Amino acid sequence: MYLTINSISFALNSTFKINGLSLEVDKGEMIGIIGPNGSGKTTLLKLIAGVIKPHSGTIVLDNRDMHRLKQRALARIRAYVPEAIDLPFDYTVYEMTALGRHPYTTIFSKHDEKDKIAINNALELTDIKQLSHRRFFTLSMGEKQRALLAMAIAQEPELLLLDEPISHLDIGHQLGFMNTLKSLHRNGITIISAMHELPIAMEFFERLCLLDNGCIVTVQHPESKELVKSIKQTFHISDERFIVRP
Repeated sequence: MYLTINSISFALNSTFKINGLSLEVDKGEMIGIIGPNGSGKTTLLKLIAGVIKPHSGTIVLDNRDMHRLKQRALARIRAYVPEAIDLPFDYTVYEMTALGRHPYTTIFSKHDEKDKIAINNALELTDIKQLSHRRFFTLSMGEKQRALLAMAIAQEPELLLLDEPISHLDIGHQLGFMNTLKSLHRNGITIISAMHELPIAMEFFERLCLLDNGCIVTVQHPESKELVKSIKQTFHISDERFIVRP
C-alpha cells in the first residue's frame, strides 16, 4: 500500500476533532475527499501533507513514516496546493512556478536545464504560459489556482494534494483543470483532492472519501449506490440531481 493512514487523531479546538481516522490509498490512485463544510477535509489534507502532525496514529508513505522525513526530502515526494496562499512578494507567474524547484536547488544555485524544462512543462500543462510575466497579485482567482498548480507540478511530486482546487473557476475552467489532473494521474501521480463540486467529483475520481464531523462515513467508487445514499444523508438532501452529473 502506497499511503496508509493508521488511526490518526487530531483536535483542532474544543468543538472539532479527527478521532481514529484510517484510510489506505494505492499508488497512482485518484481520490476525492468530500463532505459538508467543517467536516475535516482541509485538516485531513494538512495532516497527509505533513503541515500539521496528528496527536496520535501514523501516516506511512511508501513504507516511510511521513512525519520522520526531513522537509526537503518530503518536498521531493509530495506537493500540497492549499485553497489560498499568502506570498511575501508579488512574484511573476514564472517565478511562482520556479518556486516548485526549491527542493532540488540551493539558495545560491541557478536553475539548470532540467529545472527549466520542468517549469515550462508545468506552465504548458496548466495553460498559463502566456501569463508567465504577469504578477501573481494581478491574476483572477482562477488564474491564481492554475499558477499554484503549475508550481506543484514543477515540483515533480509522486503525491499531489489539493484543497478545493476548482472552487473559484467557471465551469469551463473547472473541467479543464480536472482534465489536467487526469493527465497527471495517467502519468502515475497519486492525487488526493478535497472537493465541493459533487457532480464533478463523481465524474473524475476513482474513489470518493466522504467525511462528516472528522470521521469517514464511507469510501466508495462513484457509481456505488451506497455512496449516493450516504451523501444524501450526510448533506441532508433528497434530490440526486445535485449529486450525479446528468
